[in-house]
Amino acid sequence: MESQNIKDNDDFDDDDNDDDYYDGQENFINAINKLRMFFLDRKPHIRKYRKIRDLHGEIVNTMIQYHSNGKFKKQIDTGFISEQEDEITLNILKCDFNLESRLGAQAFYDMLIYKTAANMACITDDFIRNHRYRKPEKMEFLHSMLDSKLGLFEVTGTDDDEGYAYLRDVFTGAEYAIVDIGLSGNQNHDEIYIYTRIITYQDISFGTGLSFIFRKTDRFIKNHIQQHKKDFKPNGEFLRFTQLYNYYSQDPGKIKVVTNEL
Repeated sequence: MESQNIKDNDDFDDDDNDDDYYDGQENFINAINKLRMFFLDRKPHIRKYRKIRDLHGEIVNTMIQYHSNGKFKKQIDTGFISEQEDEITLNILKCDFNLESRLGAQAFYDMLIYKTAANMACITDDFIRNHRYRKPEKMEFLHSMLDSKLGLFEVTGTDDDEGYAYLRDVFTGAEYAIVDIGLSGNQNHDEIYIYTRIITYQDISFGTGLSFIFRKTDRFIKNHIQQHKKDFKPNGEFLRFTQLYNYYSQDPGKIKVVTNEL
């Protein structure tokens, strides 16, 4: 399997380049974001965020190469999730991780790099166990990656001037203030749910780039929330991940929000 060189997880090519409307919208939003970035870059927390994102990109690229070299084997303790094993297996079989697409590559490597479930090994585990880095900063960051939060969030507010988006976990109510230049400038944030992974390192929280966007009016996401709120399992994120990915990746009308592109 060929590795994908990425500076951060937002640099994959999109697989819907024939959508002229979206391309025009994305170019306009990026232009506005670049203007905002000119002013935001002067702020200390944005400069710190930039350095952390560079560190994240460097480590992720190394992990992708590590997998491509055959040094990591995915292991799952199925006994840990026996009551959900059949449904999880079915959803995995439905997954089509097209590594040539941004969405497919992000989802595939998220499963390998991060701790998607307590019973699943991940590359971050390997790097920590094998003391991959000598620099304390990188080892500390690996633990932040291991402790990252994957979930479905409601965007409760944004701060355009500071580059923050405020998220609340739909199931647990946990709240986060993440640095996200694109999302913080989105005027329709109250109309969507976003499924993403959040890393917090040295008081800076940010999304890794994995983003499934759902309209709040979408019948599927309404049913998904209702179903899992009835019997929420903290250790059931892998099942929720595969359910949401399978729906979102196959939805021809899926919406896209420009997040940390800059």
